[in-house]
Amino acid sequence: MSYCVNCGVELADSEKKCPLCKTEVINPKYIVNSEAAMPYPPYRPSPSQKVSKNSVIGLLSLMALLPIALSVICDVGINGRIVWSGFVTGALALLYLIIVLPIAKSKIDSVTCLGIDFAGIIVYLYYIDRTIEGGWFLNFALPVTLLVAAVVMLITFLSLYTKSEKLPIAALTMILFGFMNLAIEILLNIAFLTRDYLVWSLYPLATFVILGIVLFYINANKPLKEKLQKKFFI
Repeated sequence: MSYCVNCGVELADSEKKCPLCKTEVINPKYIVNSEAAMPYPPYRPSPSQKVSKNSVIGLLSLMALLPIALSVICDVGINGRIVWSGFVTGALALLYLIIVLPIAKSKIDSVTCLGIDFAGIIVYLYYIDRTIEGGWFLNFALPVTLLVAAVVMLITFLSLYTKSEKLPIAALTMILFGFMNLAIEILLNIAFLTRDYLVWSLYPLATFVILGIVLFYINANKPLKEKLQKKFFI
């Protein structure tokens, strides 16, 4: 019986080196018995199984079909026709598009992927408007969705495909978000004849614009920027 000089592991008679740290056994009195039984089974690494994209997409498709089928069966069974299950089907189809598209097309850029997602949102909102005869798609839902899509795609493009610094992008995001709230309230007032003056959008507009200006100021002031980066580990 012998022990490893490096880590102290007890060695079996058949071992020429430590099974833990791989240190060779150097002991004149230690006789290796190669015919002795191994104290543990030989290590056979199992081949790594790579899950294909088609398998993941197939699983997600089957998971999406279950609630769609149940909602359609329940809707038709109660109402005799499709009434509310179309909304469920559309929402799940939109969610499926948002999740599966980046998986299926890994080479597609993020901006294009976002454009397709927002196109799906527009189609879904159009279906809801037509189904309930709301009359708010063209004068409210469509411009708001296009506005949000433009802001999100612009920020994504600047963040991923340009060499712009993070602080100016964050500042621009805040300013755009403030004006986006202003535009949404204006569209609300026009589409639904709510009022002819602004109320709630002025608060986020002032808040985010001032915060954006502060971030631009910090980015322009190099000593202050470095001080804050060290202070907050940015």
